Amino acid sequence: MRLQSSALVLAALIILTGCQTTEFAEVVTEDSTLADSADVVDVPESAKELYATSALEIVRSFPVSGMECMDEFFDSYVDVFGIYAIASGASDERLLHTAGVLAQYLDNDADGTPDDPAIAQYLADNNYVFPVWTVEVREEFWSTPCGIDKIAMVASIYHTGEHSGTDGLWPIGGIERSGIWDSNLEEVWHLVSVGFYNLYPDDFGDEKSALTAAMDAARGGYFPEEPTNYPDGAWYTYTDVPYPVHVHEYFYWAVVTNFGALVPDILPDRCESVEAEWRICSRADLQKVDAAVFELLNNRGYAIPKIIPDGIYLPAS
Repeated sequence: MRLQSSALVLAALIILTGCQTTEFAEVVTEDSTLADSADVVDVPESAKELYATSALEIVRSFPVSGMECMDEFFDSYVDVFGIYAIASGASDERLLHTAGVLAQYLDNDADGTPDDPAIAQYLADNNYVFPVWTVEVREEFWSTPCGIDKIAMVASIYHTGEHSGTDGLWPIGGIERSGIWDSNLEEVWHLVSVGFYNLYPDDFGDEKSALTAAMDAARGGYFPEEPTNYPDGAWYTYTDVPYPVHVHEYFYWAVVTNFGALVPDILPDRCESVEAEWRICSRADLQKVDAAVFELLNNRGYAIPKIIPDGIYLPAS
């Protein structure tokens, strides 16, 4: 079952988060230069050695028959359970990092198989990719039949520092090693979350679901349009986008809080820096303040990641 979100709503998600999609029946080929992107950070030799141990492998041509047009725009590809992280001009370490975050979101217990095989299969069957590219390549690609007809995507990330902001950092080796926030944690999750929305709409749909009910409580009420002022006590106060896009961002904030990425022990200033939008810093506080989403993420049997991805995918098998 697919969500019935309109192309307009998805275009808004694109504009606010750097997302891009051909999902939900209608083709949306816009993207935004306002997206979080990746500041240029030197890759230390020690980090290069870490990525050399990754179980993921880069190939230099798109390994799917009938998709040769991809090689006109991209030069590197990593297969993650049938979903491709793809790059144009990015370093191998950056592509492997993004692919590793995707792999760790899907196989968070690192046993070598997706924690929820149906989600990985859904994304693979619908030809989803995750690009690591530049604005120029993005614009060229989405003006061609290859971009419009061949693949689907819901988010991407830039590797050259274009349009970067304080959230647009690229931590080689993960946030705990680098002390830098990772934009991949958000953008890659937006891809993975598509599987939840489509396979489990009663709990994760973006219009009427357990997730939206939890979000309405977090916002201090149901607001189909953004209120002029959020009620006192609201802990999720995202702005400027349609209601379903608030849901996508809320899902992301709940997940990263649930696995502990916002606690001061890891990044001292991270939670404070996002308090205009989100005001819960720890898993314990999530359970106490937002019991509804905590229960949804932890007590209903869904394969929600509990370990912070660091981009170094090393399955036990």
